[in-house]
Amino acid sequence: MLAACLGTVLTSAALAGIDEPVQFTLDAPRLSSALIQLSQQSGLAMVFSDRQIRDLPAVPVVGTRSTAEALDTILAGSEMTWEIVDERVIAVYPLDCSAAEEGCAGAAELVADYPIYAPGLEETWVYGATVTGSRIRRTGYTGGAPVDILSSPDIELSGAQSLGELLKFVPAVSGNATSTAISNGGDGTATVTLRGLPASNTLVLVNGRRVANDGLAGDSVDLNSIAPAAVERIEILKDGASAIYGSDAIAGVVNVITKRDFHGFLAETFYGEASEGDLDTVTHTLQYGTGLPEGSFFITASYYDQGPLYSRDRDISANADTRLIGGTDERSSATPNARVILPDGSTVIASGTGYRTATDEDLYNFREETSAVVPMTRSSIYTNISYDFSERVTGYAEASYMDTDAKSTLAPTPVFTAFEQSPLPVAADNTYNSFGVELDDVRRRLVELPARRQRNQSEVQRFSAVLEGLFADWNWDVGYNWSRSEAQETTYNIINADHLRRAIGPADGCLGLLIDGCVPVNLTGPASSIDEEQLDYISATGEVSGYFMMSSASLNISGGLPGLPAGRTDIAAGVEIRDEATSKRPSPLLAGAGTIGASNFEATRGDRRATELYAESVVPLWRNASGLSHIALEAAVRFSDYDDFGDTTNPKLALRWQAGPDLLLRANYAEGFRAPSLNELYEGATESQDFLEDPCTQSANVGLLPGCSQQADPTRNQFLTVKGGNDELNPETSYSYSAGAVWTPRAIPGLALSADYFRIDQEDVVSSSAQFIVNQNAFYGRLNDLVTRDDMGNLTMVEATNLNIGERRVTGADFALTYHYPQQAYGQFSVVGSASWIQEYLARLDSTAPSLDLAGTFRDEASEGLGGIPEWKAQLGLRWKRERWQGSWQLHYVGSMEELLPGTSQTRTIDSWLVHDLQLNYTFDVLDGLRLTLGIDNLLDEAPPLAASAFNDNIDGRTHELKGRFWYTRLSQRF
Repeated sequence: MLAACLGTVLTSAALAGIDEPVQFTLDAPRLSSALIQLSQQSGLAMVFSDRQIRDLPAVPVVGTRSTAEALDTILAGSEMTWEIVDERVIAVYPLDCSAAEEGCAGAAELVADYPIYAPGLEETWVYGATVTGSRIRRTGYTGGAPVDILSSPDIELSGAQSLGELLKFVPAVSGNATSTAISNGGDGTATVTLRGLPASNTLVLVNGRRVANDGLAGDSVDLNSIAPAAVERIEILKDGASAIYGSDAIAGVVNVITKRDFHGFLAETFYGEASEGDLDTVTHTLQYGTGLPEGSFFITASYYDQGPLYSRDRDISANADTRLIGGTDERSSATPNARVILPDGSTVIASGTGYRTATDEDLYNFREETSAVVPMTRSSIYTNISYDFSERVTGYAEASYMDTDAKSTLAPTPVFTAFEQSPLPVAADNTYNSFGVELDDVRRRLVELPARRQRNQSEVQRFSAVLEGLFADWNWDVGYNWSRSEAQETTYNIINADHLRRAIGPADGCLGLLIDGCVPVNLTGPASSIDEEQLDYISATGEVSGYFMMSSASLNISGGLPGLPAGRTDIAAGVEIRDEATSKRPSPLLAGAGTIGASNFEATRGDRRATELYAESVVPLWRNASGLSHIALEAAVRFSDYDDFGDTTNPKLALRWQAGPDLLLRANYAEGFRAPSLNELYEGATESQDFLEDPCTQSANVGLLPGCSQQADPTRNQFLTVKGGNDELNPETSYSYSAGAVWTPRAIPGLALSADYFRIDQEDVVSSSAQFIVNQNAFYGRLNDLVTRDDMGNLTMVEATNLNIGERRVTGADFALTYHYPQQAYGQFSVVGSASWIQEYLARLDSTAPSLDLAGTFRDEASEGLGGIPEWKAQLGLRWKRERWQGSWQLHYVGSMEELLPGTSQTRTIDSWLVHDLQLNYTFDVLDGLRLTLGIDNLLDEAPPLAASAFNDNIDGRTHELKGRFWYTRLSQRF
């Protein structure tokens, strides 16, 4: 098959000559792709046989070179050469055709066999492609804002088997991203959080188009619903982009680009496990792609199976009591032996056939049962097809299906009779109450039941079709996009609160299963005092199901207007109409607040339509005589009309100054918005046991703070919180600024450095903070109608609905380094690195509250925090290629952070963390296309640092990893 790539001229100037200097960025790993990049960036036509060079590697080229020099560089060591034919086509062919495979052709033969390239016939023009952050088609473009690109080789070298795992160590990612490493409080999904802002502030696209959020009325896209096997590359725009893409792009955009140009058949299998013998992971992948007479076809299917990792199997996570290693005691006061607070305030605990006084060590280590990494299976299929209806009109369609199944394990259900939404007192005459008085506060861990099991299942379907073409030098496309995510969550071995209330109530109201259908329960006894009949009566299963559906239709046009002295003005415009709908339906038991051990909530249902118009332009302002220095202005504006809250208009401006062949300067300003999610608008009342800090548990605050008249129980750290939606919410708004430089010195060929400063100001942040309400009530005596305490001063319930009350400001800088060392006899070395620095992260929950600088701090999401936001996060990779060998050494660094010790005003330091990953690949010559990969993550088995305030496993599982050393192997065969 012949692969031809013809360059384009985007100005009125003629094609650049073979010896004229051009700013190149040729970073494709395979020679065929690198030649396509070279053609696009040089504007010169090129022809080559894909069959002859398909599997050959390319030498990267970054910097200012002539096209001839760039060709010589990328062909080095490939046994290929090039030649100009008919003064208009560059032909690439083997050095010695007589020794090559059958069908080998030299330069003249190559062009002669395909007369479309003969002089005088119609010439094909390639107008480039869209890049993330712009709707304008371009070639060889460096934009006004930084974009990180994780190419297919980057994905392979990472060894990651899910997108969540892949993006975890990207320096710009910090905060409360979810993943399968979050078991308690997780749901098997994975999200990405740029700049430490919530996942709802980062827009996730697939091929530049929106897709449905998580099926349980989610606020963001589940990355686990995108199969890595279908991914060609991931582009991360680290800048506000509401003017280009609309809502949600406040922190940036993650655009997942799927594979299209794939020829042949690939079979691949992956196996890995932790050095402790757990977390066994298997992936099987099949791919097939081929050219059609007037198009192409590609299909891939994969199966993924990740085994569990339990908290008890790592030293740092095995115990909730971390005092011996510098932490605190976070064990639970709901113990297997009933813990009873008597009316006189004394506390006793069941022991044998009687009771004894409870001590500070009578607490339960729930980590003995919990899973740390959720076991998960995933099956997927993805396909796309393209068809050329004519020389100017092409159709493209893609479809995918993903099925996931995740199962997490939680400690047996705890019962706090005094702190449920409806109290559960043990009646004075209850069959098992030996105290003879009503007991309001009994705490019991029901270890007679198996550990709670949470199963999350989802099915995600996507389809899109695009018709695109060229009309009078204007590109146009019309597209339809549809996606639907369905999810179900089932929680086993929880408690039916209504049955338990009756079972521990007055004796005459619960006489026996055969008499009145009720079984009395011995809640005040020691462990194992609840028999099977009692368990059968009070145990329950909770279920919730839901979906998120999105469909859209769009029309886009782009083209150029010549005439300006500095070159052609590129413009783009378009319209999109988008429908969204979601529903979350709990089982009657959950909807009626009738369970203990799972979240009780009312149903959520909502839908809306958005109509959006946008326009974008790139205006060249100045260009010098050589064309190597120029200034361009980028401008965009988007009008969005939502039928549930109104309309908004968001502009964007960027200035690019190519100050000579070595230096690019860029600056950017953008206004952004985030429409409140359907869940934030329409969520029903939801119960949860949140980790909060009650100031009234500290004796020093009693009588001093207006809201603390008596001391509350200091052994409690979870409190009943009721949250809900608010259909009066307004969109969050933002203002983004950035300025930076890209340096590619000619004196050091192959080197590229960049630095960009950024600032994001965010207002009207949607907040539902129970901690804020508790603090306001305790410190200032406010919001008494939202805080409920019992007669002993214990916090029993907090009500917190969504409000537009928050503000944030994030400032910092991004740095990037790429250096491709000149080709040597011992191979090609490359160094690739990036870093992110958070200078300041100011956040406040309300205009009356003080701003807190969260840069370099950790506050767990379970305590309503924004997670870990290290000041510094970086990665650095050394890569090597030589003939059939390829290797990499990757370093991941996370800076230290400060955390507040629970229940105190003291802080401690979470240590910095450095991890080494190694990988080695070899392509065999026995079977052409057979490739073996060996890899080790966390080579030195560096344990994650202690985070004493972390709810999950005593570490910040969203930033660090618990698995330790992990080895893997991958075997692939391509035909």
